[in-house]
Amino acid sequence: MNFMSINIGGGVLFRSKQKWISKLCLDHAITILGVQETKLSVPNHAAFKALWGNFQFKFACSGATGASGGIVTMWDPNIYTSNRVISLDNILIVEGQFSNCSTRCFIINIYAPQSRAKKKRLWDYITSFMGANVGNYIIFGDFNVVRFSHERYAPHFNPNDSVDFNSFITSCSLIDIPLGGREFTRFNKSFTQRAKLDRFLVSDGFLDIFPSLSGLILSNIWSDHCPIILKNEAQDYGPIPFKLFNSWFKIDGFEQMVTNAWNNGTTHHHYNPQIRFKTKLKQVKDSLKHWHKDYLVTSGVK
Repeated sequence: MNFMSINIGGGVLFRSKQKWISKLCLDHAITILGVQETKLSVPNHAAFKALWGNFQFKFACSGATGASGGIVTMWDPNIYTSNRVISLDNILIVEGQFSNCSTRCFIINIYAPQSRAKKKRLWDYITSFMGANVGNYIIFGDFNVVRFSHERYAPHFNPNDSVDFNSFITSCSLIDIPLGGREFTRFNKSFTQRAKLDRFLVSDGFLDIFPSLSGLILSNIWSDHCPIILKNEAQDYGPIPFKLFNSWFKIDGFEQMVTNAWNNGTTHHHYNPQIRFKTKLKQVKDSLKHWHKDYLVTSGVK
């Protein structure tokens, strides 16, 4: 199961964009594709086929209003089976089941509006929908809002929008999947303004089905937004970061020492979760070295 989401910017009828997306689908073995800003008022099967790369797909779409908007979600029917579609101006919900799970799963593709009031109505709608429909959820797309000030490099940051968005995420118990590769997902033409507007939000139940999720921001070539992908694959983080012996876990105080080192060390507020993780590991490693040296002295081991 591999997801990709992209605000294609300017519509899906440009051949250069179609080739770009279809190559990414092939290179990353994408099985579910979400596209925002299609600028299509009615479905265009030829354009969707060009995006996907072949005819082995199903789709649902929300039409554009005038010359803006439009959402399409496409999927491999061997991976996901749809039972119901709800199509609104800024949201496309596909209900169904993945082939490896009989539980209902909701795929929600978002192209959020600009105004705070309309975004808040959208968050309220999703919150109400999730409360009335039990199942596993993945919500992705262009949310048109950042969660924190460091996710936007621009003259203006609206904290009220972020407060609404974070409140929605918390109230729905959603998990914001970390995205590697780049800091931001949207750039203006001069690259003087950039922001992380695109992301994947998932429910706990979704993680139970796909426990090894990893996200990545790809390069933007034919859009002002970068494609983001979500894969379910175990990650190889290379060699273990420090030496550890199973026998140490039998020594009184060892586990508490590791817990304290992880929780009580220097807090690192970097936006990149990988850097925060490495900082925490270094705290544990340093504490472990001191603990081991003291243990050798106090136990009389030479």
